[in-house]
Amino acid sequence: MMFSTILVPVDVSLPGETQKLLSHAKAFSQPWGSTLHVVSVIPNVGMPIVGSYMDKGFEQTAQSETEAALKRQIADVGIEAKSYVLNGTVYDRVIALANSLDVDLIMIGAHQPELKDYLLGSNAARLVRHSHKSVLVLRD
Repeated sequence: MMFSTILVPVDVSLPGETQKLLSHAKAFSQPWGSTLHVVSVIPNVGMPIVGSYMDKGFEQTAQSETEAALKRQIADVGIEAKSYVLNGTVYDRVIALANSLDVDLIMIGAHQPELKDYLLGSNAARLVRHSHKSVLVLRD
């Protein structure tokens, strides 16, 4: 089996892109019977001054809403996958999860780049550069 465990990072706030990426992951993983893990990362609020503008319970609400959206989007595509919602910097958290799960492949979508990103979006580019795992970048 070439890729027995695949990690798919998604942004649940972009349901169309998430559905497309999960559909590709489904088609890609089925021939190998791969185990799929799907993760969404909620960025940290950051500095205390920024957090002071958020409603009390914002982080818990964001966590539970993201978990529900992720499970719904996974179900909509009809795949079996373990889901994770993490907090922090996207590429750091994805790389850490990929290492802890010992995945064979990270499958990520790349948005249309800005000039400063050259060929890949910033998170996809960082994953490709810094991950010790194989990374497959899917373009629109």
